[in-house]
Amino acid sequence: MEQKVLEIINQIDKSYKVLYEKMGDSIMVSLKDNGTSVSQFDLDATQFCIEIINKVYPNANIWIEEDAAILKTDEEEYTFIIDPLDGTASFLRGYPIWGIGIGVLKGETPLLSYFYAPACNQKYLAYEDKIFINNKELSEQTNVINADTKTIFISSRLHKKIDFQAFEALKLRNFGSTLYHVVMVALGKAEAVLIGSCYIWDIAAAFYLGQRGGYAFFDYKSQKQLTLKELLAYKDNKIDIILEYKKV
Repeated sequence: MEQKVLEIINQIDKSYKVLYEKMGDSIMVSLKDNGTSVSQFDLDATQFCIEIINKVYPNANIWIEEDAAILKTDEEEYTFIIDPLDGTASFLRGYPIWGIGIGVLKGETPLLSYFYAPACNQKYLAYEDKIFINNKELSEQTNVINADTKTIFISSRLHKKIDFQAFEALKLRNFGSTLYHVVMVALGKAEAVLIGSCYIWDIAAAFYLGQRGGYAFFDYKSQKQLTLKELLAYKDNKIDIILEYKKV
C-alpha cells in the first residue's frame, strides 16, 4: 500500500476532528428522499472526503453514502468505501457512539480499515498487519472472557425478524453504530454481530481488520460465508439479508 493512502486517511482524520470541534450544539438536519435524516455535518464530511481523495488520487473509485458511487476506473485502482457518519440517529440524539468509517481496497484486496468516533475519543486504524488504537500500536494480548460477559451486538430492529430466545446465555447489546459493533467484534471484544439489511459502506471499514483477525460475514439464515466479491457486488444497493459477523 502506498504511503499516499495513509496521507489521505490522516488528512480526513484531521478534517473530521476540526468539523466536530466546530459543530458545537448546532445541528442542521434535513430529510433524504427515502425519509431518513441527514445532517449538515454528514454532508460537509462527504464533501471534504471526496475532495481530499480526488486531489491525491484523481482516478480512485469512491463509494460514499450520501453520493452515488463514483467509479472512475477499473477495479484495479484504489477504492475508498466511506460512511461519513455511521450512527446518524445516535448523533442526532446526542449519544457519543457514531463516527466515520473508511475501508480501502485494491481490486478485491482489503488494505486498510479506519473508524473514528470523535465524541468518545476512539480511533481504530489497521493496515499492513498493524492495529492502532488512538494512534498507539496494539500489542498482542490474550483476552480472558468469562461466560457471563459473552456478547452479541444486534441491529435496532432485528427483534422483529429473529427470535432471540436462542441467545439467552449471551448479552445482547446495541450501541447505535453498525461499524462500531463490527470493529468491536473484529478486535475480539464480542462474539458476533447480527446486522439487518444494510449498505456496503455500513461494513466496509472493517474488511481489512476482520480479515486480519480471521473474521468473516455469513448469511445468518443459511450460514453460508459471504466472500468479499459477493458483498461488493451490492455496490450502492441494499444488502437485504441478515448478516452475521463472527470468527471463521
